[in-house]
Amino acid sequence: MGFSTSAVMVIFIASILQMASIFYPMADMSYRQVQEAKKSSNELWDEKLNTKIVITNWDQDGRNLTVFNNGSMTLNSSKINVILNGKFDSSYTVNPGGVWPPETSINVTIELVSGRVKIITENGAADYYSLT
Repeated sequence: MGFSTSAVMVIFIASILQMASIFYPMADMSYRQVQEAKKSSNELWDEKLNTKIVITNWDQDGRNLTVFNNGSMTLNSSKINVILNGKFDSSYTVNPGGVWPPETSINVTIELVSGRVKIITENGAADYYSLT
């Protein structure tokens, strides 16, 4: 090999090493971000699969829905959402508020007398009830 061929090979190898030193940290960072996202997604699915609520009673006189936490997750009753006849409602009250342990019930007071109601927990588990 001549000098010019050797010089080109050195430049070629140096440029490959430079590109590898730039590419590897970016690929490693991207891989770690994907792994963290998968872990976070798996935790959310685990919470959702372990959460189950059931609307057990409708007291039309007091306009109270009794909602039972039938899952194994402790929920926050202050973070539930109520949908009445397909529209988000913010004029409901929850008793007791705060921590909602498994195998316990809460009362949700709503303004609706008839129609359909949906209760949604903070992690997306829900139950429907048709008011009569």
